[in-house]
Amino acid sequence: MKLITHTYSDNRSPTKAIIALHGWTGDEFVFEPVAKMLKIKNAKWFFPRAPYRAEKKEGNSWFSGNDDQGWSYSKTMNGIEGLLSQILDSGFIPKNIYIIGFSQGACLAMEYALRMSFSIGGIIPIAGFIKFKDRLINDMNRASQSTKVLLLHGRDDKIVLINESRKSLNILKELGYDAILKSYNSGHKIPISARVYIKEFID
Repeated sequence: MKLITHTYSDNRSPTKAIIALHGWTGDEFVFEPVAKMLKIKNAKWFFPRAPYRAEKKEGNSWFSGNDDQGWSYSKTMNGIEGLLSQILDSGFIPKNIYIIGFSQGACLAMEYALRMSFSIGGIIPIAGFIKFKDRLINDMNRASQSTKVLLLHGRDDKIVLINESRKSLNILKELGYDAILKSYNSGHKIPISARVYIKEFID
């Protein structure tokens, strides 16, 4: 499964690769303004589009289904794996690869990165949560434990409460990951005030 992917870079010879995972109903273009706002040095951004259609709303979703009937996400996992292979084949090294995700994309960042057979530079889940704790703990690959984690969350978020990131932080620490949580005065979005934390983590 090859994901439709938009890219952006303001550098001719980037050394860092950043995979940006949009939220529920998003697409491959919604993260580009954030990338331009962050101004990460020497970076090439990859913006994949989720492979499933969002139910009940227009847009795309990384997961398909519901709690009663179960969830499907094999297209997503295979697609991200293919994108990551493409990034590695183009010359980026694992320690210079980052995954940043917002809301549902933050959930995916954690679900995918912890199952990887190697570590990368880090992941930045923003306003997300870990939905299936027991399954993630069971599937987690210890080869990914050197991947650093920066959790970000708005204190005024009413869609995904900040307590979800606090719970994720505890789970990640229990599993042996170097994880921290930073919060800011904001609702369910990525404000300019988050820039300092992200740049410090990646740059």
